[in-house]
Amino acid sequence: MPARVAPIFLLGLLALLLVGCGGDTRRGETETEESAPRTATTQPQQQSESGPVPVTRITDPARRAYVTRVDSICAKVDPERTSAQESVGAAPDTADAVKTYDDTIELGWRELRMIEAVPPPPGDAALLTANVFEPVRAQLELRTAMSKALATEEVAELRRLRAELDNSTRALTGFARGYGFRVCGEA
Repeated sequence: MPARVAPIFLLGLLALLLVGCGGDTRRGETETEESAPRTATTQPQQQSESGPVPVTRITDPARRAYVTRVDSICAKVDPERTSAQESVGAAPDTADAVKTYDDTIELGWRELRMIEAVPPPPGDAALLTANVFEPVRAQLELRTAMSKALATEEVAELRRLRAELDNSTRALTGFARGYGFRVCGEA
């Protein structure tokens, strides 16, 4: 009997590490009066450690239209991906957990392609590429590495990758909220 407890415990631990990936660091529900800066910075903006990042009130009509279109994509795809991530923990074995987690990664790639197809506001293409598209690509690569670590049951590597993913998620969420997104950047 003790031999069966260890694999079940390990699968549960691995699933917990994956299900929480990119944890929910959102919920900055207040709005500021100022418009988000339209600078061409290429550095990701970090979320404040003191609390949630406020949502920026968008005054630029082109940005408002962009944010609305992109948020609608996230509103459609994010619940599906979240549901799939939650089912990783319910997988009966490691192979099923890996397959389910890989499905969430594919959903992430699909969502990224859909978002990139939306024309950005004038002058914001480089800003969005540096602070959204490239970080999301890097997160999806981290998730792929996590899938491989799950398949080989490398708990220490999963923990390291999870910490890296969580740090990236905080930075991405901070930028998304500051840019004006309400749905995207939520997870």
